[in-house]
Amino acid sequence: MKKFIGNTALKILAVSLSFIVFFTMVVSVVGSTVMLFSDFYTRDFETLEKNIMKNLAKKEMYNLISLYDSSNENVESYYEDKNILYSITNDYSGERVTNYNAQDYVVSYSTSEFVTRYVSGEKGELFYDADDVRYDPETNQYYYYAKNNVVYKTNQKAEFTIYIPYDMQFTDRFFLMDKLINVGYRNRYTMIFLGVISLVLSVIIYSYLFISVGHRSNNEHVQVSLFNNIPADILSGIVFLIGLFGVWLIVDVFSGLVMEIVAGAFVSVMFYFTALWYLLSIIVQIKVRTLIKHTFLYWLFKKLVNFCRLIKHIFKNFATVYKVLWAIGIFWAFALFFVAFNYYESDNLTIGFFVISAIVSIILLLAAIAFQRVKRGGEKIVNGDLDSKIDTQYMFGDIKDFAESLNNINQGLQNAIDDKMKSERFKTELITNVSHDIKTPLTSIVNYVDLIKKEDCDNEKINEYIEVLDRQSSRLKKLIEDLVEASKASTGNLAVELTKCNLTVLVNQAVGEFCEKFENIGLQVVQTIDSQDVYILADGRRLWRVFDNLLNNICKYALSGTRVYIDMTKEQNRVAVTFRNISKHPINISSDELTERFVRGDRSRNTEGSGLGLSIAKSLTELQNGSFEINTDGDLFKAKVTFDIID
Repeated sequence: MKKFIGNTALKILAVSLSFIVFFTMVVSVVGSTVMLFSDFYTRDFETLEKNIMKNLAKKEMYNLISLYDSSNENVESYYEDKNILYSITNDYSGERVTNYNAQDYVVSYSTSEFVTRYVSGEKGELFYDADDVRYDPETNQYYYYAKNNVVYKTNQKAEFTIYIPYDMQFTDRFFLMDKLINVGYRNRYTMIFLGVISLVLSVIIYSYLFISVGHRSNNEHVQVSLFNNIPADILSGIVFLIGLFGVWLIVDVFSGLVMEIVAGAFVSVMFYFTALWYLLSIIVQIKVRTLIKHTFLYWLFKKLVNFCRLIKHIFKNFATVYKVLWAIGIFWAFALFFVAFNYYESDNLTIGFFVISAIVSIILLLAAIAFQRVKRGGEKIVNGDLDSKIDTQYMFGDIKDFAESLNNINQGLQNAIDDKMKSERFKTELITNVSHDIKTPLTSIVNYVDLIKKEDCDNEKINEYIEVLDRQSSRLKKLIEDLVEASKASTGNLAVELTKCNLTVLVNQAVGEFCEKFENIGLQVVQTIDSQDVYILADGRRLWRVFDNLLNNICKYALSGTRVYIDMTKEQNRVAVTFRNISKHPINISSDELTERFVRGDRSRNTEGSGLGLSIAKSLTELQNGSFEINTDGDLFKAKVTFDIID
């Protein structure tokens, strides 16, 4: 089926056949209808021929009377090459004008009419160069002065008869009608058969053309050619003009029956193929759904709508472009000054100057609005809103290019951040997977070390080695656990159950747990905690781990013999717990770096620790909707945990 639809040769053949079948159908249907109303199917040939010819004779009678009313010579010259025999008898003068010599005729038609004649006295002489018209009230006649003779206008009754002969010698409409009657009567039933067959073939051929139009043999989709792409309203105008051109050819250019028939045939063929091309083009546009949207009127309507939107856009953003209004005001003042001093010039110059001024004003306003949009878009990007896009509608020139460049930078930054986040997720997953893989053999090592410790061994060296293995394996186990917990906390995969917690009690318990450790390493705790209970929404177990990590960090890195300050303060509807201590090692890294994984305040890494404590504390705090801050000032280390207070 696709092969037939896209076959070009088959389409050309279908177009050619459509022309033949269409005109056959039109002639058959119109001919059958005319013959039906003209009694071709109910009367015999002679009666039918007489009725039709008599109607033609009646119509011709008006022409004959009009010609005789003007002059006899007009009658004789007009009918010398026509298949019409006539006889005119003037009852007033007895004059008889005729070309009938007892020929056999098909039909005759007679009538009596009054005609206007001009006479001079009793002689009946005709004058056609009368100069003056006068009215004689006594005789109730109009009379004319022509060459010093009185000429009278009279109404005279005449008998008119028209004969249509059997033997026709000239090719005129009577001859053609006689032939049509003969041919039509002989083929009146054949005409019905041809009408039915041509109608069926027309449906088949036009259906194929309508389905196949726009399709190519090498493509399944509808393809719009250059001619099919002409807007429907312009195409309709072209077809209308072609039709007018055809009518002009028939009416004004060609004269004579034969030439009119030839011209009519030419115009019919031309108009058929034009109409078929028009119809197929409309069908293609319907298939691709562009019939309405592809018209010139729709384009004009869209331009008008866009202009209205442009004006709305200017007024909507009018407040943002006040800085350019003074420039527009100066420009219009100059325009009015120019017009005032050139009022004697042509109106077209004045109108043109005002139009140019309006266009320049609109361009200045659009440029100012565009600059404001670019400015606001740049500020959003600076503030970290990478999802915002600058609307480039109604922008033009370099301003639009710059706005699109900012949008591309925005997208580039977003892509870089996405890549970084992806890399971070990959590293976290890698740490988690490796930690799990290490944890299994490490468990075996710890278990076997524990079994070896239970065996009796007199060798002191071996016992010393076992103690080292036990200590280091326990340290490694703690490191793996911290790694897994840090990975889960940073990725949000750690389960958190938020409940109402008494922060005052929790902080006091945590500090109480570490009091003995602080005393052993020479640290003095200065605690400022309100006795009033403060409640927050948190996971008590995870929050305990935050405080435990911070206090452990103080034990590892605080300078012995110094004070440790632990404060709990309220800030409006939030509560903050602050830990401050003096570091025993120089803090030569930034606060942000201290919360990164595997970063330790001791660069030499001589102390125990994994560098994960602060990172875990920060991630756990943020999982509980709190905030975690670290600040350093010389050797002063400060950690602050903040939560919302609840009732």
